[in-house]
Amino acid sequence: MPRAHRLHYTGRIVERARTPSSVWTVAQVHGASVELWDGHAFQEAALAGQVKTSADQGHTNALAVGDEVEVEASGDGRLRVIARMPRRTQLERAANDPRSRVQIVAANATRTLIVSSLDEPPFRPGLVDRWALLARRGGMDPVLCLNKVDLGSQEQAERTVAEAAIPLEALFLSAKTGWGVDALRAALAGGTTVLVGHSGVGKSTILRLLVPGAEPSTGDVSAKNRKGRHTTSSARLYPLPGGGIVIDTPGVRSVSLGRAEVGEVASVFAEIAEAPPCRFRTCTHRVEPGCSVLAGLDDGSVPRPVYARYRRLLEEVEVR
Repeated sequence: MPRAHRLHYTGRIVERARTPSSVWTVAQVHGASVELWDGHAFQEAALAGQVKTSADQGHTNALAVGDEVEVEASGDGRLRVIARMPRRTQLERAANDPRSRVQIVAANATRTLIVSSLDEPPFRPGLVDRWALLARRGGMDPVLCLNKVDLGSQEQAERTVAEAAIPLEALFLSAKTGWGVDALRAALAGGTTVLVGHSGVGKSTILRLLVPGAEPSTGDVSAKNRKGRHTTSSARLYPLPGGGIVIDTPGVRSVSLGRAEVGEVASVFAEIAEAPPCRFRTCTHRVEPGCSVLAGLDDGSVPRPVYARYRRLLEEVEVR
C-alpha cells in the first residue's frame, strides 16, 4: 500500500494515501519551502534545486500562492516540489526592486476581489483602478467590495461608487456588523478569488468571517495616521467552507504598475474603452487630432472625472 502522510489543518488530523508523484497547490511560500494543499489537507514540502532558481529574469519569485506544482515523495515520506505547472492566470505588480522586476502575487485565480472601505480609510477610486488593471492584465475578473458601510449607509455607499463611475460589479459589506456577508459568500462560492486592498480596509476581518478559524495577523486602524497596523505579512490560501478558495494577500499603501500599454489603461474605464475608434491607432487620448475620447469630453459621453483618472493612471505607468 502507498505510504500515508499525516497532515494537520486547524487542529484536524487527516490520513491520506498518496502516490510517489502528484500535483498539489501552493498555499503559502516560506523561502526554501512551501505549504501545499491537495484539496483535503495541508503539508509542508521542500523545493528542489531547479525550482528555487526557476524565476525568470522578469520576476522576483519562482513560486506564488495558487501555483499548481508537481510533487514527489522521498523514501522517508517527505515531499519535494520538483516542477511548476503552466499558469492559467496570474496577478502581478511591480516590485520594489532596482531591476524593475515584478512580483507574482497569486496564480490561477478566476477573480480579484478589490476590498475598499467607505471611510477610515476613505474610498480611493484610483487604487481600485490600479488593481483592476492588474487583474485584467493577468486574465482575472476584477470585482469591487466596499466595506465599512456601517460608517455611513447603503445608499451613501452606492452613491459613492456611482459618482466615482467604477465600471465593476460591486458588493457592499459591513464586516463589523456582518451585513452583506451572505451575499459575499454566495459571490465567492466556486473558483478561486484573490483578496487585495489598501491597508486598514478590513480585509483580514472579512477573511475571518469567510473562513472560521483563520487567524491572519491584523490590528485596528491607527487614529493618528489612519493606516492599518499588524496586517497580514504574506499571501495565504484558504479553502472556503461552502466551496471555492480565497487567497489573502498583504494590505498595501500603494500599487506600482510598471510598464503598460495604452489599451490596458483604457480598459479600466468603460467610457474610454468603448469609445469609437480614434483617427490614429496609437492614440493615447491626450492631444491627438481626431481623438474620439477627447470629442467625448466635449459632448459629455466621457465624464471628466473618469478622464482625469485615466490621465493620472496613464502618467503613472511606463507606456510601451
